[in-house]
Amino acid sequence: MIEEIICIIVIIMAVRAFVTRDRAERMLYINVIDFSVSALIALYINTPFGLIIAIVFFISSTIGSNAIAYTLNRLDDEIILDE
Repeated sequence: MIEEIICIIVIIMAVRAFVTRDRAERMLYINVIDFSVSALIALYINTPFGLIIAIVFFISSTIGSNAIAYTLNRLDDEIILDE
């Protein structure tokens, strides 16, 4: 049951990532998809190696989300000059 809920969330976020034009929103939707994939790996592969894969994917998703937060912070500080 939980796998289906996560899959529905992933589908909704994928559609929203394709529809939105704002780069910041798109990065946040892709971040949700990354964390959902790590949860699905942990739920579907019921072996110790599957757990290791899920942990590695989760850590890489966390590093990616930190990069997204850093990029969004830099976008807020950016000065846009109109021509």
